[in-house]
Amino acid sequence: MKKGCVFILLISILGLAGCHQHEWIEATCTEPKTCATCNETEGEPLGHEWIEATCDKPKICKRCGEESGKSLGHSVKEYAVTKEATCGEDGSKEGVCTRCGKTVKETIKATGEHSYNDWEVTKEATCTEEGSQKRTCSVCGKTEEQKINKLDHVDDNEWVVTKPATETSSGVRETHCEMCGKTMQRETFELTTEEKNALKSAKNYLKFMAFSRSGLIEQLEFEGYSTEAAEKAVDSLNVDWNEQAAKSAKNYLDFMSFSRSGLIDQLMFEGYTYEQAEYGVTANGY
Repeated sequence: MKKGCVFILLISILGLAGCHQHEWIEATCTEPKTCATCNETEGEPLGHEWIEATCDKPKICKRCGEESGKSLGHSVKEYAVTKEATCGEDGSKEGVCTRCGKTVKETIKATGEHSYNDWEVTKEATCTEEGSQKRTCSVCGKTEEQKINKLDHVDDNEWVVTKPATETSSGVRETHCEMCGKTMQRETFELTTEEKNALKSAKNYLKFMAFSRSGLIEQLEFEGYSTEAAEKAVDSLNVDWNEQAAKSAKNYLDFMSFSRSGLIDQLMFEGYTYEQAEYGVTANGY
């Protein structure tokens, strides 16, 4: 083949290879016009055409729908309360948006500030057990409970002989809590010579007669013993004064007639407490 013919043929082939029909994809907001076959581009992207943000929606492109940023939110100048919030229930309020004219409703959170009544004791506290109390909100009915601390022990400061002293051995005496009986103070004691003699005299009296505590102390005082000696001697006996009251009541009934109340009065006159006197009368079937 002649050289001229070869050159013409090569030109023809090259011309065919560099020339084809583009299949254009139209430009978008972010991409230029592009050939679907060879990806050749032409021109520039269109760019977004924004619709400004509103109260409910962010800025949005009207061509591609892409969103940007946030919605503006409603702008309410003044709200009107439609329901008051209470301590246990939400309230509500309404207002008109100054931008879009929409009625905006919002919740008012419950205050949580209860209006409680005074505390009501449901269990009294003692010196051995805690108590409890409750109170109720007058608005919503919520109940709140609380413990009451144990009470302090209260010393009655009344010495009671728990182990009588004798002429030869020391005794023990205690004071107790006036509510629960817990021992508060304890001490040993010895009898003096006078107290030992008073103790002997007291024992002798009780062999033949019934006495109240105060009556026996008075008898010893009448014999010349000091009040302190007489009291220590009597308290060292550890006598059951209820039984003494029963014996005294029997002695009276053996020789005289009494009404029940009259006999109680007579025993109290002898120095017995009302409880001891009542026990003595009852023990005699009266």
